[in-house]
Amino acid sequence: MGIGANQMAGDFDVIEETPLLGDILDDIAERMPEEGILKAMEQSAHFLTESIVDAIYSLAKNPKGGLADSYEPELIDTGEEVTFGVFSDLIYAKTQDEGDTLTPNAPLKWMAYPHRSAKSYVGIRWPRDFPKGKLSFALSSHDPNGTAYLFENGREKPVFILKKKVKIPGLRYLDKALAIFDEDVEKAFDENVGIVFKKGGF
Repeated sequence: MGIGANQMAGDFDVIEETPLLGDILDDIAERMPEEGILKAMEQSAHFLTESIVDAIYSLAKNPKGGLADSYEPELIDTGEEVTFGVFSDLIYAKTQDEGDTLTPNAPLKWMAYPHRSAKSYVGIRWPRDFPKGKLSFALSSHDPNGTAYLFENGREKPVFILKKKVKIPGLRYLDKALAIFDEDVEKAFDENVGIVFKKGGF
């Protein structure tokens, strides 16, 4: 998952038509140092990455860094234009941003997650990692059709909570990141473009 943008050296408002306009624009394109434009785009991509990281940490209740650390900037050359984007390879990045209702892959299955009192005890284990017969199943008295628990002898509270569906609220961190990005990157990009024009002899 990722977001990106196109960056152009400048916007040209044509006050009146001129047969020389095409030649002028071609001359500008030829004289502009490509490395300067790419530098500006690379800097913009890093600004956008920082904006995403800041947005995640400001919106998530208990951010652990995995989602924020997964986003990386990337320049993309399509042959006709060069764009930049920031992408995450985590499968749940979109869900964390937009929200979703998760359900088991099979109708008779449950989704499990550690009870808050057992998180450190469970660690990275799942119910299948416990020896057979170690955990006992119990339906919730308040929601028997949608919630159940897995208990272990010697522990008062459940080890795992089981759900038929889990609603994940969206953080909308990409919307906030773009707002931060728009505020910060324009000045930096304009500065780089100004250097590019100067090097091009304009």
